[in-house]
Parts: sequence; structure tokens; C-alpha cells
Amino acid sequence: MPYLARISSLPAPALNGGLIDPRAKHQPVFGERITCRDLIDFNSGLTDLSPLVFRCTGQSDLGVEGQTKSAIIDEIATHSNGITLPLVAKNGEKAIQQLRQPLSGLVQGLVVSGGLSRSPAFDCLPVVSHWAERTGEYSSEDPAASVCLSSTWGTSHVFRQGTTMAAPLGAPCWSLKTHGLGPVEAGSSKFSQRYFSDTDTLVTTVNLERRSDTGTTGGVVSAATAVSWMRNVRVADAVDCAVGLLADAASLLAARDKALATGKTQQLGFAEVSEFVMPTWCSARKPLPPKLSGVAFSPDQATVDLLTREGRGGPLLNTSIFAMSVGYNRCVYGGSISGLWALMDSAFVLDYSLSKPGTPLADSISFAFSEVAANAESSVSAGPHITDIRIVKGCNYACLRQKAVIEDAHPVPSRPCIVVWNDLGRLARYKLADAVFCHVYYDAGGGEQMAAIAGLGCVLHDWIDLGADVACGEVSNIIPSLTRGSLDEEPLAEVYSRLVGAMIWYREHDPYNPGALCVLATHWWQLANCRHRPIALLGRTDLSIDTCVVATIPGARPSLEHFRAQGTDVKRGKSALASAEARLQSLLSTEILPETRAVIDLLVDPVLAYVKGADNLPSEGEYIAAVLAAQLAYPHGQKIMELWDLAIIMWECGAMWAAGVAGLCYTHTGDSNCDRARQDLSDSTWS
Repeated sequence: MPYLARISSLPAPALNGGLIDPRAKHQPVFGERITCRDLIDFNSGLTDLSPLVFRCTGQSDLGVEGQTKSAIIDEIATHSNGITLPLVAKNGEKAIQQLRQPLSGLVQGLVVSGGLSRSPAFDCLPVVSHWAERTGEYSSEDPAASVCLSSTWGTSHVFRQGTTMAAPLGAPCWSLKTHGLGPVEAGSSKFSQRYFSDTDTLVTTVNLERRSDTGTTGGVVSAATAVSWMRNVRVADAVDCAVGLLADAASLLAARDKALATGKTQQLGFAEVSEFVMPTWCSARKPLPPKLSGVAFSPDQATVDLLTREGRGGPLLNTSIFAMSVGYNRCVYGGSISGLWALMDSAFVLDYSLSKPGTPLADSISFAFSEVAANAESSVSAGPHITDIRIVKGCNYACLRQKAVIEDAHPVPSRPCIVVWNDLGRLARYKLADAVFCHVYYDAGGGEQMAAIAGLGCVLHDWIDLGADVACGEVSNIIPSLTRGSLDEEPLAEVYSRLVGAMIWYREHDPYNPGALCVLATHWWQLANCRHRPIALLGRTDLSIDTCVVATIPGARPSLEHFRAQGTDVKRGKSALASAEARLQSLLSTEILPETRAVIDLLVDPVLAYVKGADNLPSEGEYIAAVLAAQLAYPHGQKIMELWDLAIIMWECGAMWAAGVAGLCYTHTGDSNCDRARQDLSDSTWS
């Protein structure tokens, strides 16, 4: 039942949301094999479906040549045990093998040139690859770039793979023809593409910086660069975002520590780092609901039943991990191929939150990535695409893992701190890697505009985390850069307005773009991940509807600059709430999915009522199952459009604005960067 939120003390349902957070304690499911229904379906290659009929679920337990699904899974798992440590050349030179060791457990097997775009023959997105849409797009010059990588792609018709896809008869995609590198031409764009109709080929060129490791990056920079540059230009471009993240994060963390020790602003070539005084214009009832660890779970029976049906076993029976992996990937891609991405994502959550090298848990994480490599080798048509994604994800995770090593190696007592970047393009690439979005950047087609939505679009998440990030000395929140170093109400409202406008633009003009869908899925993820507390934070506020922020909708695809405050006056007030309510009524006038209806009943309607003055709100345990079910629902295309509408409603109506304002009131006690299930995370960490 909804709880009374408008009281001075923190209600028990808001304190923990009906969730259980063991923090760093071991959970029995973590020692089991990671699997889910999507992964099983992708591996099984069901033959009981007519190729002329689109089905989103299969009922048979028999797969190829009468094998049971479990037998096929076991066969692939056995093969994964034989995947070798990563190599970049057949000669297996010791120096090369040592170079690749920083990626061990994440990028296994021989890596050679190749590549294949995503396709509706593999997933449920009702559009072909976005790659060719990036032709003619302007991209700024990168003065630090010293190497030009170029790949030529040709069209190829691929057969269906898995049991759920938008194109069961197959579909066209882009397949690598040639790949090479050379010197950078003076004055050339960082990213460029040309299509040649006479040969039906697409030539993609990216200029990249040749980076070197430092004493803190642990060889990861060189290793990730070597493997990605070997593969193709799109993998190299996506991985370069992650490599840049690690290199820049190492500099930012060192500058942060010095700024906090000396009290002096530290100037880097690309950003400045300084101590900060938390704003006083915002207000909320204290104490605030604490952030949870990232491995919490909901004991609600509806959630347990959903995870048992879709997660099947192992760590995916943990709600936080399920939301980050199966929930997120099905929301973006649909299709059983998303089970492979979920396998890697769930392994990453465990690794980032809990794992230590050399432990059984670390070994199980390595096995998960080996299993994806085995799937790529056994795949009939999607193999090169799976290989591209596993390399991109593996390198992205390796860079984030090393960033966490740097953070934890020299803990400092947290104090408020901000980072202000002077290069939006560099910041966008940093942030999309920090958000683990390198693979959707790759799928979306790359370039500045895709970095803008996948990177700077992360305002959607950083707004909810802004107060907590600044309070605990986190260096990766992008909002201070977009407000030009201020946390005053006016620039924050403008950045918020510009984000909502970008969401509306993509919903109307390019709703199935993977770069935009990663932002949409993030909205629903942070409502169901048992970690961030947006609705509980909303319940600690009494903001007037006059503070609602009206969207600033761009006239064209949102650029990097669209996301940055320009000093523009932003409209506030009841018109934003009226727009949200009109959008909801329009949605309700259609034949919506039952899963969408449940989210409206259990979450959106109560939130709208609270914004308008009601006293009650639902706890997380009451709506998490509905949110996850809506992310998993089919038909995929209809689900996406409905989730766009509901997300925009929650941002337009002022609910998410209020949640972020409450978050700005957080105080933190403990070491910096407290966003993992570490031993120093306790009930008193956040207030």
C-alpha cells in the first residue's frame, strides 16, 4: 500500500523501499552460473517456429536437431572452456600476450579484422542499422589525433538468429570488406563517412590519438587500443571512448585528491577540478532515503516470480543485477540476442561491486565472457556482430575496472567537489564510456551527434545522482560542466529543460535509435535498480507545481551544445504539468500494453497525484515488478513508444525535477566515490 510521504520523519517504507541490501555480504546466487531465458532462447535455435510467423516467445524445449535447450547451453559452455587467453596475432609472441593480460577474463580468444552491424534479423528493433545515417555529418577536428583508421563496409543479407527478432526472414546489414590505418590529414574531421552507390560500399574514417599507459592505468590503455584497432574502425572508435575515459579519469582523480588536500583549484588541459560548497537554495525534509549498494533486491513476490521466469538462476535472481542486465538490454534491443549482452552486463555489475582478482567470483565472471565468445564462434550469422560487441564491452569494462582500482587504491575522506570540462566532445565520449554505453554508441553509428545523446544525454541519470556525486567527491558527473560550474537553480533548470527537449525530439523523430534508447532505458533502470531512490526522494519534497520546467525542444537532432546552458530563460509553471497530463491522456486513448497500464496504475498516476498535492507515494517494492515487466514486454516497437511517453511525462510533470532537488541536499560520511558495495557503506553513509 502507498505510504504517507508528507511527514517530517523518514517513513519506514521510504527508508528501505521494502528492499533488502546485504551490501558487501556474499549472496548464495552469486556463486551460481549466470543465465537467463533470452540467452537460452538465443542458443537453442528453435525450429518449431514458422519462418513466416513472427513470435516473441517460443514454447518448445527442443532446439536444433531435437536437442534440448539445456543440452545446447551445456555444449556451448563446454566449448567456452577452450577459449584461449586473448591474442592479437597467430604467432603468440610472449610480448603480445603480456600486452593483452590486462584484458584477461574480458576479451578472450584470437582477435582478427572483421565486423558486422546490428540487424533486425538479430534483435527486435524495427529498423535496420543506423550506420549509413551518419554520412555527411560534421565532426570537429581532433588536434591530438595521430592515426587515421578507415574501414570499408558492404551490404550483406543475414539470416535470422535466435527466437525473437523484428525480421524473421532476415535483413540487410553492413559487413566489413577492408580495414587499415594511416596518417591523419591536416584539418580533417575526427569522424567522417562516405557512401559510394556504384559499389554499394560505406567508408568510415576516424582519427584517433595514440595513447600510452601511465603508472596507474595498469596496461589497460595499450591492451584495449591494440585489440580494438585490430578489429575495425567502429570498434576502435567505441573503445577509444573507454580508453579516453581511463586516461582522463586517472588525471581527474589525482587532481581531485590534490584539490581536496590543498583547497586550490587544479587546472588540467581539458578540465578544472575544485572544492565546492553545496547549494543552499534547495530544500528537502531530512533525513533523505539512503542510496543502496547496487546489489540490493526486492523480496516482493511479483518481482521474485518475474526474475525466476526470466532470470532462471544465478546472479540474475538479484533484482539490482537483473535490472542492469536483462531489464536494460531487453528494453533497448528486445530479441533473444540481448541475453548475450545481459550475460556480460551482469558479470560487470558483480565485478564492479564485489569481485576481487583470483576469487571464485572473478573466475565465474571470466567464464561469462568466455561463453559469449563461444556463442560468437558457433553463431550461424550473427557471429561477427557478437564479436564486435564483446570486444567493445570487454574493453569498456576493463577501463572501468581499472578506474575503480585507482579510486580504491588511495581513498580520501569525501568532501564536495566538482569538475568542469572545457571540451564538450571529449566530455561526451568520456561520459558514454563511464555509463557503459560504448556498445550502443557503436550500434547508433558513432560521430558527434551520437556521442551527444549517448554521452551528454546522461544528464538524465546524473541529475538524480548530482547531489550524491558532488557530496562524495565523484569526478564523473557531467552537470557542473553543462551549467558552466554552477549549481544555482536557473542553469540547472535550463540543463534539465534541454534534456527533456532532447527526449521529446528523439521520441518524435528517431525513437528506435540505440543511442537514444540507452537514455530511455536508463530512466526505467534507475526506478527499478534498488539503488537510486528517485521516488523516495520525491517524497521528501513539497515543491510547488509552479517550479515545473518546460521543455526546450531543439529544431534538429540535438547537438553537443544543445545540452549546455546558454543563459536562456526557461519557462516554468503549470504548462509543463498540463503538457505531461495531455500526453498521458493521449496515450490512454490508445490500446496500450497491459504492462504499460500497470506502470501507470502503480507508479505514474500516484506520482502525478503527489505532484499536484496528494500525500501518498508507493515504495519501490510496490512498482519494481511492474517497471521490469514493462521493459521486457512485447511487441517491442509499441513498448518503446509507450515507455518514451511515460518517461517524458515523469520528467515534464516536475517529479524528476523534485527528486534531483532533494538529492542536492544529501550529506555524505565516509570515503570518496562511495557507489559500490564496499565495507565502508552503512546506514549512516547517506543522510
